[in-house]
Amino acid sequence: MDFRQLRYFVVVAELENFTHAASRLRVAQSAVSRQVQLLELELKTELFERVGRGIKLTAAGELLRDHAKQLLDQVDHIRSEIGNRGNQPTGMVRIGANPSFGDALFPGFAEKYSAAFPNVRLHFVTELTSSIQDAMQVGKLDLGIVAFPDKDSSLIMTPLTGESLYLMAARDTKLKLAAECTVKQVAELPLILPGLANRERLGYERLAAAKGVTLNCRMEADSLPVLKDLARRGLGCLLLPYVAIADDAAAWRVSRIKGLEIQRYVIRLANRPISAAVSSAIRFIDDEVARLKRAAVIR
Repeated sequence: MDFRQLRYFVVVAELENFTHAASRLRVAQSAVSRQVQLLELELKTELFERVGRGIKLTAAGELLRDHAKQLLDQVDHIRSEIGNRGNQPTGMVRIGANPSFGDALFPGFAEKYSAAFPNVRLHFVTELTSSIQDAMQVGKLDLGIVAFPDKDSSLIMTPLTGESLYLMAARDTKLKLAAECTVKQVAELPLILPGLANRERLGYERLAAAKGVTLNCRMEADSLPVLKDLARRGLGCLLLPYVAIADDAAAWRVSRIKGLEIQRYVIRLANRPISAAVSSAIRFIDDEVARLKRAAVIR
């Protein structure tokens, strides 16, 4: 087994087509087929199965794909790190964050980071915490920014910023909110919350339970735009960090909930060498978060 075989295999796995894989790799299709056959002979198992006119991975193929992608990513990081000592970082940095936080962070971060490191390509993903952690494990992300992460010894978790949670209602509703409120007052109101499969929702419930309070969930939605639209229609209140409504703050009444705070972390795989590009990205993330806090976008 060698790196060439693994690269050929990963491209075929991604495209599910030997002809297309050969075209991307700019080699003969017979060469791609031969390398995959050698892998199957060495591993003594089939990696692909025929489905109609196409192919798909077997269970063994899926396992090899995940491990091969992680291994090839590490090789690329090492090459980039060694080849660029004393030079500008190159390559790609892939970052995932919660949608509301990522929407606020990524544009300013990208502007400053790309000006400093024009040879690094940036890829941004906005997903929920569980999806970001899963993507980290299979090598699809270099960095994640999450709240309420699962404890995982394979991840390095560095505290990034704390945020208060807010009770929010549409400005044109009759509900009047003070600048601050208690968790008990929040529990007396109908809330529109993410579904229970959402890590953030579970985190909110646990924070409230620690205060001896059960949240009154009237409706659930897993999309931030839908949550906000439901609240605009007067169907309930939201429980979110301020960053979620910072882009249209004038449309909302907000009340900081005393004693209810979340902590966000920057996470990365412990067994993956950190490249100069990723290390620099962490520094620029810290700087952009500090700027957003000064601008009261993050509170």
